[in-house]
Amino acid sequence: MVQTLSAMIAFMPERKVTHLCLAGDTSFLAWAEQGGRVSFGTLEHHLPGEVSAVWHNTATVVGLCSRGNRLFALDELNGLTCLNDEGQVAWFSEVPGGGFSLHQGPENMAVIDALGRLHLIGYDGANVEHAPSVDGVLKACFIDETLVLACEDGTVLAIRKNSVVWRRPVRGEVGESITALGADLDGHLVLGREGYALVDGEEEALEMEVWCPRTFELIHRADLKNRLTHCTPGASGVLCGFDDGLVSNFSNGVFEEILRTNYAIQELVVSGENLIVSSWFYLFGHRTDEGLWKIEHQGMPTQVLASPNGKVCFFAGDDQNDWTDPEPIGYFSLDEGLFDVDATELTEWFQKGSNEPQLSADEIYRVDDSVENLLTEDERAMMGKSVGASIESLQDALGDLVDELDDTTADLGTLNVDAEGLLEAMNDELSNMALLPDEDLFDALNESVVAPIAPVPRAGDDRTMACDSDGTAVVVLDGLGSEDVQNRIVMWSWVDDTGKEIASQPQVKVRLDAGVHRFELRICDSDGRWSSDSIQLTLTKA
Repeated sequence: MVQTLSAMIAFMPERKVTHLCLAGDTSFLAWAEQGGRVSFGTLEHHLPGEVSAVWHNTATVVGLCSRGNRLFALDELNGLTCLNDEGQVAWFSEVPGGGFSLHQGPENMAVIDALGRLHLIGYDGANVEHAPSVDGVLKACFIDETLVLACEDGTVLAIRKNSVVWRRPVRGEVGESITALGADLDGHLVLGREGYALVDGEEEALEMEVWCPRTFELIHRADLKNRLTHCTPGASGVLCGFDDGLVSNFSNGVFEEILRTNYAIQELVVSGENLIVSSWFYLFGHRTDEGLWKIEHQGMPTQVLASPNGKVCFFAGDDQNDWTDPEPIGYFSLDEGLFDVDATELTEWFQKGSNEPQLSADEIYRVDDSVENLLTEDERAMMGKSVGASIESLQDALGDLVDELDDTTADLGTLNVDAEGLLEAMNDELSNMALLPDEDLFDALNESVVAPIAPVPRAGDDRTMACDSDGTAVVVLDGLGSEDVQNRIVMWSWVDDTGKEIASQPQVKVRLDAGVHRFELRICDSDGRWSSDSIQLTLTKA
């Protein structure tokens, strides 16, 4: 038995959901779908209503945020669009190169374009004048009025009032990457870092740092066993999510384990006394007074958001299977009490039940007298006879035919047919038709059935290689060595260590920086079963 909450379907999208956004006054829920469609769903007392408006964009939306009754959508090709709650365009701001990520601040929005460049855009659509020029941005977050950026070379900088006010000193002789950005309850900057090893075989340094964003003093540094990927303010410190599925609370220099999912953390959300964690095909949660709970989704729930007042939580995901229908947007009340269910019943809220009435055995095998009303008297009389009686009637008819053929042959003298022998042969064949197949036939049929052999994914052996002079290397991820003797593989998927799909074919080329990279090869066979294999690539600087 597991504890859970009553999850329900909020809305049914037409395609994969790429982003969710809840209006500040919780009057509507907006979601973006793959391909560019943006929909508005009305909410009344936090309960889903109808789809009130739809906006069709020409490119996939990569970021959503709201302010008042306005929705801001950043797409991957054009730029940032402002919509009212009726789905009408209020203004558009072009972003050269297209958008990569959108971050909402108190006075303006930080837009990172596809080339990693920073753009500051106001809520009126105007570009912020004299904004600092920053390139290679991978992560960003606002801590009050301070915008913190992490770049691909490991640099971390803080921007306040359109000026760079701090740069974190780069650590490590080989290089480092920032794996997480966030804040704790006191508004301190929290970051996860991975320091690259200098010599092949040495273990990379995994650490967490806590900085004061006002004085920019280092408050704490802790060694980690696993990569920190998420951090968000908790009730008594900072909640940390790791790539091995562990979620801990860090306070006063001490980590306290809260829950372990055994899969990489995708989302980490706090609303009131509720902690909501997205991992694999599940939502995990923790309440201060009631303990742990679990909800299953038919897709991987990568979009999770909770209302500021802690009343309701919405979530969406995708099963990465193009042959199935889009997964629903689910929701559940955060005020509801937990209850126990069998683990197999966690899927009931999204499974579609049959609309056909279930018939009892008596109804299935009943005698339907209504059929006789459609028959003639001779047909009704025939239905009442046994199979043996029917064969006897056929044999009598064949006997009469023999006599007629003999008479015809005697009269014409020209028909040279062994009528009696022919009819005897037909009689034998009719008798054989009433016999059941013998055991030899069943044996032959069984021999022709070949048992299915499940394919086995092969992502390849772990490798260590040197980077080129620019600090990167192009690596081929090759899954063609997978065992598939019956050609049963129907779908391929390469996933990075964050759970993001990077390719849907067996081979793909990727450009990687120095460091340790993990990838997972997933295959789906013709029976819909998924299996996976992983590979670790260690890249060192030349």
